[in-house]
Amino acid sequence: MGIDREAWADGLFGPREDLRDGLLDDVPDEPLDVVVSLTELLGTAGELVGRYSTPQLADGLWYLAADSGLFRQLYNPAVPEDPRAECAAAIRELHKRLFEPLCENALSHGDHGAAVKERLNSICYMWWDVFPTWGSPNDPAARGVDEVLLNVMRGTLSSENVACVESGLHGLGHWHTSYPDLVESTIDAFLRERPEIGVALRDYAHAARRGRVL
Repeated sequence: MGIDREAWADGLFGPREDLRDGLLDDVPDEPLDVVVSLTELLGTAGELVGRYSTPQLADGLWYLAADSGLFRQLYNPAVPEDPRAECAAAIRELHKRLFEPLCENALSHGDHGAAVKERLNSICYMWWDVFPTWGSPNDPAARGVDEVLLNVMRGTLSSENVACVESGLHGLGHWHTSYPDLVESTIDAFLRERPEIGVALRDYAHAARRGRVL
């Protein structure tokens, strides 16, 4: 079964002296339960708005994506593919319900980040950078989840918030190593469909198309 979602959210985003205190105490032991719990948390990301400050959300999401190790269960073959794919798809809700409405409508790569005041922008930009995979095309157990994650990145490219668009391009740039043809065709389509984007974002898209992102 899943965890107490509200208690877990408090452990992840609530005030504490050490970011790690309390979070892992309530994580289920079974890999399937971890995946289900992550899906519940991500799928209800909109409920976190107003309940926690954006710095709290930023700190918790940094820990969740980069340090907790929980997303590695997306590639655990002991967990059926359907719940793993559902969990991967729920990351889109995080972008739609938290990053799109709360992030500053600004770019973060290169020198742009110095002017960004909203701390949530940092994890929005770096989400796919610190996420525990950049694709595993040679692993049969991973291909379905890879496809879903790539679709999530593709979906962010339609956002009106350039921070979210940049996040998707950043992720695709890293995944170019694993799926070069798909990444290039995805970014080509984005450039055709959104001719109104500014020069800085267009240049970043071209860099991501070649896998040259930081």
